[in-house]
Amino acid sequence: MIKRKLLIFFLLLVCSIQAQETTWIINTSKSLITYSGKHTLHEWEGSNQKLYGRALLNNTSLVFNKLAILAYVRDFDSKNSGRDAHSLEVLEALSFPEIKFYSESFELIKDSLLINGVFEFHGKKLNKQIMSSIVFGKNEILLNGTFNLIPSDFGISLPAFMLVKMKDLLEIRYSIVLAKESSS
Repeated sequence: MIKRKLLIFFLLLVCSIQAQETTWIINTSKSLITYSGKHTLHEWEGSNQKLYGRALLNNTSLVFNKLAILAYVRDFDSKNSGRDAHSLEVLEALSFPEIKFYSESFELIKDSLLINGVFEFHGKKLNKQIMSSIVFGKNEILLNGTFNLIPSDFGISLPAFMLVKMKDLLEIRYSIVLAKESSS
């Protein structure tokens, strides 16, 4: 009898924990990541609208429990096919085709979300803290922000033009729309 009550209590506890969390997926048609690169002679941008990922949101605190984002190097487009082809070589896209970001550490601060996570890019992992604006809608959550990445931190050899290497800094801007996963 005691075992049965413990089992029922455990099942109710598991169900209540699961009910406090909802899954959200990246809406690829509305989400975008853009990078800006600089060289002494010119600047350029590339963007990627083929983002994949999920988030688990704690319904009680309205803070994420987990966030995972995936982008493929091949999907970044700078509107210059020669530059993009060279980028695939420099980034060794055949060996390292994915850029991943994963976090389980979040802090809601007014209309902003402090995210502590890990980037995995070019075979290296790097801890990164990102501040994001967050807007909650009925069926969408919007994350917007800007942060910098240093390519050499990931072991990337900077390309050179006219014997001058590009600046070792990429500005990343993002607008990520998460949609509540439908339970089908």
